[in-house]
Amino acid sequence: MVNKKPRIYIIFAVFILICSIFVLQLVKLQLIDGESYAERSRNSVITKTSVKAPRGDILDRYCSPIVQSETVMTVEIDKSTVSSLNSEIKKLIEIFESTGDSYYDSFPISKNEPYIYDESFLASSSKVTAFNKYLSAKKIDTNLNAEDTARALIKYYKLTALPVDDALKTVAVRYEMESRGSPIYYVFASDISIETATIIKEHSEDLPGIYINVEPVRTYSEEYFASHIIGNIGLISAEEYDSLKSEGYSYNDYIGKDGIEKYAESYLRGTNGYRYTVRDSTGSVVDVIEDIEAIPGNDVILTISKPMQMVTEQSLEKIVEMLKEQNGEEAATSATAIFMDINTAEILSMASYPTYNLSTYNQDFDYYTSSGLKPYVNRAISGLFPPGSTFKTVVSVAALEEGIITPDTIFNCEGIYTYYETFQPSCFSYSEYGITHGEITVKEALMKSCNCFFFDVGRQLTIENITKYGKLLGFGEKTNIDLYGESKGVLASRENREASGEQWQYGETLLAAIGQSDNTVTPLQLVNAIATIANGGTRYKPHIIKAVRNRENGELIMETEIEVVEQIDLKSSTVATIIEGLRLNVVQGGSAYEGFKDFDVVSVGVKTGTAEVSNGLPTALMVGVAPIENPQIAFVVVTENGGTNAASINAELVKDVLVYYFEADTHTDMNSAGELIQ
Repeated sequence: MVNKKPRIYIIFAVFILICSIFVLQLVKLQLIDGESYAERSRNSVITKTSVKAPRGDILDRYCSPIVQSETVMTVEIDKSTVSSLNSEIKKLIEIFESTGDSYYDSFPISKNEPYIYDESFLASSSKVTAFNKYLSAKKIDTNLNAEDTARALIKYYKLTALPVDDALKTVAVRYEMESRGSPIYYVFASDISIETATIIKEHSEDLPGIYINVEPVRTYSEEYFASHIIGNIGLISAEEYDSLKSEGYSYNDYIGKDGIEKYAESYLRGTNGYRYTVRDSTGSVVDVIEDIEAIPGNDVILTISKPMQMVTEQSLEKIVEMLKEQNGEEAATSATAIFMDINTAEILSMASYPTYNLSTYNQDFDYYTSSGLKPYVNRAISGLFPPGSTFKTVVSVAALEEGIITPDTIFNCEGIYTYYETFQPSCFSYSEYGITHGEITVKEALMKSCNCFFFDVGRQLTIENITKYGKLLGFGEKTNIDLYGESKGVLASRENREASGEQWQYGETLLAAIGQSDNTVTPLQLVNAIATIANGGTRYKPHIIKAVRNRENGELIMETEIEVVEQIDLKSSTVATIIEGLRLNVVQGGSAYEGFKDFDVVSVGVKTGTAEVSNGLPTALMVGVAPIENPQIAFVVVTENGGTNAASINAELVKDVLVYYFEADTHTDMNSAGELIQ
């Protein structure tokens, strides 16, 4: 029989040994090292930090970067661990003032005497409403003036011991925190300098709950470049967060505010990650518990050519300076130009002047909004202008298609249109210089911009047919380009006039036929209409997004399809007649001859227009196509208050861009992500 006692003794001895080890470890933890661990516990905290996903890049049609993301340092406040919020905000402000770095501040009241509201704030009903809601939540009268409101907020936040100006700086941060901050975390500043980060680190013991983190920010390949197309991004507002939080947005996320940044937000934004860390008393990370990586956004590829866009913008600024030199400083208050592919409606370049710098958008905002320059308006799609004589191309199409005239119909211009006894308008050349056009066809009428010819054609067409063809060519409605802020304009019609309680007068039909009366158009509508005529009657939906690709593997996830909006099926004789009329404008005797007489890079056809406005010099317009034998590209140039003699100067821009397009551009295109084909 086996004796089991030795085995039992061994097991018992092992058990005693294990227990002894545990006891000794407990003694070490609690008695020997207990105070050390307690101190570490008191001075460390587990935090959950959002890891911001970088937005996708914005690229030109050849995948050349226009906008990218890079990582910068930020200052974040963990309100749950801050001992005295007012005190720490004051310390942070002092640090930032010493280094010159900026921090987030959208408080609408000035922080020194006189205490007044910002003009840009008062001009925004949504901002005023949000501020009043903020005040009401604190039981502060919303009818107080700016100074009394400021003092009431100082009292509410218990800052009366400070000088008013200093107190208001802290109030501004508290306002910002409540306007867009989460209940716990608040990003005080982004893209801080090494100097600021170093000072905060050195004073970390006096700034509990203040952490230095990193996050991606937008960087731009060029300053003042394609700003109206790209658009800016900004911190998500309280209203935006309320409507978007279900889509995964957080309080401190950035979001597209306009342009492509806004239109393609769903593609450009990535998916934020999260990091659970242990921080010591200095805010330094001593351990990472869990790290969920952020997923970058997708790249958006535009239809524009970066070099061509640059040529367009630089030339637009050049002609503005030329017009001011020619006609005085009151001339050329704004300008815009668009170049578009006739057979796809791809925007090849689109410029609006004045422009602005996306890199300094926040710093410049107050100045620009109060200056009257209105640089944030994309006049290419939002500006509304009388089309003037450029609209005569539309009336010519209508008359030829309806059989009112043929290409060979002759009209005798006597300078004054005398069909009606009580309304007898005249040609500009007759009223200014006593010149009549004599016997002319529609091609010559387009060349000489004969008002009397189009008065007669318009009368025979009636306003109903003018309106019909205006609608077919896209006037009076949005093109639905892939950008926000587009205007639809007004197409003169009997219905519009009667809807306003007025009657349509016969004389209005004559004025509508030469682009006056109620007609207002966007430059985008003009270029799309001339492209539609030149390609035989197919009106495409203009677009500026070519494709979207996954930035990690380069695969296309969306490619914009060419979309036909209207098929007019114009007679070939109609198209040939209009094109010939455009060509005659650049030969001797044409309105644009001086601008194009020495240009031999490519054949061009244009129609100029001069539209009277209520204030200032007339607006000068030019639409056209090239090459005239087989049109590939359509363009429009509009100089607000450009004057009556602006055609040759507007032509300078057209020539600059066409030289690039037909001589310098490689004319390659994108077949798949990052792949270029001839």
